[in-house]
Amino acid sequence: MESRHVVTAATFAAYLKCPTKALLLARGEKPFDEFFADIERKISTAHSKTIRTFSPVKFCSLTRGRTKTTNAFVDSETSYYTTCSSGVIEGIDRPKKPEPGYRYVPILHSPWDKVRRSDSLIVSFCALAIEQATGTEVPPLGKIIFGDPERARTIKITDLLPKTRQIIAAIEQAININEPPPILLNKHCPVCDFQSRCRGIAIDRDDLSLLGTMSEKERTKCAETGITTITQLSYRYRPRRRKRVKSTHSRTNSSLKHDHRLKALAIKKSQIHVVGSPALSIEGTPVFIDVEGAPDRDFYYLIGLRYQMDSKAVERSLWADGPEDEFGIWDEFLHTLKKIDNPRLIHYGAYESRFLKLMQERWKPRDEDSEFVEQIVDRSTNLISSIYGKIYFPTYTNGLKEIARWLGFDWTWPQATGGGALLLRRLWELSRESRLQRQLVGYNIEDCRAVEIVADAIGLICGNDDQHDASKLKAVNVSVLEVGFQRTFGKFSSVLPEFEKINAAAYWDYQRSKVYVRTDKLIPQSIRKASKPINTVAVEKAILVDDRPALCPKCGSSKVWIAVGASNVIYDLKFTRRGIKRWAVRYHYNNFKCGACKAQMTPYAAGSKYGDNLRAYIAYLLIEMRLSHEKISDHLATVFDIPILGTMVNTVKQQIAQKYEPAYRAILAQIASGPVVHADETKGVVYGGGHYVWIFASFSSVAYVYSPTRDASTLNGALAGFDGVLVSDFYSGYESVPCRQQKCLIHLMRDINEDLLKQGMSRVLLNF
Repeated sequence: MESRHVVTAATFAAYLKCPTKALLLARGEKPFDEFFADIERKISTAHSKTIRTFSPVKFCSLTRGRTKTTNAFVDSETSYYTTCSSGVIEGIDRPKKPEPGYRYVPILHSPWDKVRRSDSLIVSFCALAIEQATGTEVPPLGKIIFGDPERARTIKITDLLPKTRQIIAAIEQAININEPPPILLNKHCPVCDFQSRCRGIAIDRDDLSLLGTMSEKERTKCAETGITTITQLSYRYRPRRRKRVKSTHSRTNSSLKHDHRLKALAIKKSQIHVVGSPALSIEGTPVFIDVEGAPDRDFYYLIGLRYQMDSKAVERSLWADGPEDEFGIWDEFLHTLKKIDNPRLIHYGAYESRFLKLMQERWKPRDEDSEFVEQIVDRSTNLISSIYGKIYFPTYTNGLKEIARWLGFDWTWPQATGGGALLLRRLWELSRESRLQRQLVGYNIEDCRAVEIVADAIGLICGNDDQHDASKLKAVNVSVLEVGFQRTFGKFSSVLPEFEKINAAAYWDYQRSKVYVRTDKLIPQSIRKASKPINTVAVEKAILVDDRPALCPKCGSSKVWIAVGASNVIYDLKFTRRGIKRWAVRYHYNNFKCGACKAQMTPYAAGSKYGDNLRAYIAYLLIEMRLSHEKISDHLATVFDIPILGTMVNTVKQQIAQKYEPAYRAILAQIASGPVVHADETKGVVYGGGHYVWIFASFSSVAYVYSPTRDASTLNGALAGFDGVLVSDFYSGYESVPCRQQKCLIHLMRDINEDLLKQGMSRVLLNF
């Protein structure tokens, strides 16, 4: 038997906002309180009385007979579409073309001043319903009437049909599945009558969708690792390590990011957690401000202020009946601030920041007020900047309502939300009920009080206020949290006893914990030691080089004269059974000059000032002792009285590298020509950022290859021509080497062990 369901326009419109809400409406479930539904019905009823053009007919009045009018405008909000499993509705004979001279036009009257995509889709839904109900073709065009004064927009139905049919099919599929509707909180929840129901279920489940800043993509990624609750996510938190990167003008300390795992930890422990040292500095008289506006018409109608005057709290509400009154409340706002000694605007969120900048641009201040306006705009403080990424309240979001309620404040209006205020304002514009205006003004002032409470709490956390009891606001700084399992280096910590035995048997093999690269961090020195010129150097031996050339090597003349005498000192070390001592040799020689061609020559070939033993000792201090260039310079000057600059140590290091370059290449070639190569790569932190070092080992040799990235091109270059067996971990880059592969089982065991420690709730691992 075929299943048949009726999808109404209300269900279709609800699906565009929230699939769960659409399914609940389709199944006939009623919310505990229909406050928002009643407000929307009242707005629709009041707006329908203002319709002056394109008066529509109800969808239920459509018949397949000929009507009296040439054109019929059909109300899209009253339309419905019948679905069945076969896709054919009995009793409807669909002609290929509509009757000549007659057409239906789906129409939607919107009480708002901007057309949303959802409005166009509702019109497209009505067009499909018209096709089904009348047996005619789908109307090609529809209309949306919106704004005050009324404006019309023509909708091309053809472009929207694929998306509309897709949504109808999704609704039908959800209705046919006999399962409870999924719980997924979203941005529509604050103005939904089912919010208390869905939120209660989500809290019972500890669902991740409660974290308002967590995207669906991030939730899906967590679910793949077995993390489906906030409590599970909290166990994933690890304090961030400070990055060791080169500090430049273009690379500054990156701003803190919101950490969902730390937010989960704060919720689990019901404690405020703090990252770093947040600060909130308010100089002057704080003026707490909250603004309400109509985004669809781009104007602001209500400004709320709260400040202290003569040790008393003063609250002001500036109301605008329409856009023409916006300048009046802005001017009164400035006039009020002028009466306050050094006013400092404090607000919560970017909405007020945009309001201040837009008003400054839209309503140019008078010359005498321009400096004052610029000052209050520039010195305004957004409390979110002191919270985001720094202070984690044990609330699901960083919204003003949640944080203020956690601090003990509550609103008189139970449905207090920004979206709800927007509905009340539109209903007031259509009905002019004074009760609605009083409700909006009260909500706005209570927002100002909530901003003050949150600002006081931040001041307590930052240590700016010692006069109030901060027992509830004792915060935990994440720097004191114990760091659990985080790195793979160090002692092997096993999840299972069997892994301990396997790891103990693997110590004959290459150990990852022994592979590292150490480069000392270069610390800029504001004051460097000046090298003192040494006129007289004590030497252990003097050698005279007196090989006068018989003929000029350039012209062959025998007139070769002594031009000037010179000397050079070579510093070296002498290793004996009793220790090490300095060995300085001074070479005396003459520079000669040809009397015929004036060419100069000398028998002494000057080389490096430092001997082979000294250079070998410098390499030992660099690699084995891990000393910096400056430390090596100080060491040689103090212990051996050998003057050498830190920059010269780097030159010696380059000379040694050039000397052993052939031996290094020979080792790499020997490894690549062997039958078996063990390979691995590790990330090292060096000056300027992270880099990689590849390790290649045979049965008798080991070679290290530097690479700025983990790209497999380094691997292919080092093992060019290799046709043996490559033993490696499971990094996909090793697959690019055209040779036989052997995966290291020890790596596999350790990777499984790390995944169990980090993602113990993963369904994949639990089923492994």
